[in-house]
Amino acid sequence: MDVMQVLRETTLFSGMPEAEVKKLASLCQPARSGPGEVICREGEVGKEIYVIVLGSVRAIKASTRGSDETIATLGSRSYFGEMAMVSADDKRSATVQAVEDTHLVRISSDAVKALCAKDASFGSHFFAAVARGLARRLLSIGNDVSDLKAVARGA
Repeated sequence: MDVMQVLRETTLFSGMPEAEVKKLASLCQPARSGPGEVICREGEVGKEIYVIVLGSVRAIKASTRGSDETIATLGSRSYFGEMAMVSADDKRSATVQAVEDTHLVRISSDAVKALCAKDASFGSHFFAAVARGLARRLLSIGNDVSDLKAVARGA
């Protein structure tokens, strides 16, 4: 597996300069999850970002009505866990479960923060990438809410 290529093809990191992607690749650890395996659980402390190399996962949110709802299905070159890198309590916002045999790259927030402390350029590029990724997801959620409200009004 060419970790550099995987990171370049992931929208979260695709805009980072090559030198910074190389530094990020040095922090990556391979991981694997089988079908149905929970990778991270909603409410637990999270200290990693995951990039899906090959396979798929579903993000599940506990409903206030007592059932679980799949809120997203993510495939190869997608990512999850970035919110834990920037939230004050490091808590996972959803449970993520492998749909099929899934190969991942795990990036530790402790390793990222240690590199940021030594390399301000890396830190600037890394957290700018995370901010852009969160902005894309927020825009998508806003569009989904707007569409749902229109459907609810019968439009």
